[in-house]
Amino acid sequence: MLALTAPAAVLAQDRLPPAVAAVIDYQRILRDSKAARTIRDQVEARRKLYQDEIAKQEQRLHELDKELARQRSVLTPEAFAEKRRDFESQVAEVQRMVQERRRQLDQAAAAALNDVRSAMIDIIGELADVRGFNLVLPTSGVLLFSPRIDLTDEVLSRLDAKVPTIKVPEKVD
Repeated sequence: MLALTAPAAVLAQDRLPPAVAAVIDYQRILRDSKAARTIRDQVEARRKLYQDEIAKQEQRLHELDKELARQRSVLTPEAFAEKRRDFESQVAEVQRMVQERRRQLDQAAAAALNDVRSAMIDIIGELADVRGFNLVLPTSGVLLFSPRIDLTDEVLSRLDAKVPTIKVPEKVD
């Protein structure tokens, strides 16, 4: 058996510092912060605009479908098939538009929430420097903790002061 030994100075340098933990209710911050609420409001307003646009397209397609049904008896089978293919193409295009709008909205909301997360991490870093903790855990992953190590209220307060609003981007590249 081979035993590796190292000088005590090297071992002392390699030791990790003792863990000094704090906890944070991450979900509460993403739910209750001013910035997160403005993001939700903007996303909901944009979603409503998209839904109105989609409803108009669906109404147009419904009318087109009814007109196509009325024309079925007067058109030749080939002409009807051609009109039906055109109609189905338009339906597929609207479905693609709906999916694209949903994807854009999800990406824009995620990008805005990323800005909230970044600001929150900066604030936690500032608090770590002042208070001396070197580990932050989400409250959802901790079975028991002292309320004295819960930073949620302080982070929420600082975040609201630092970033009261975040603009949801129109499009994310």
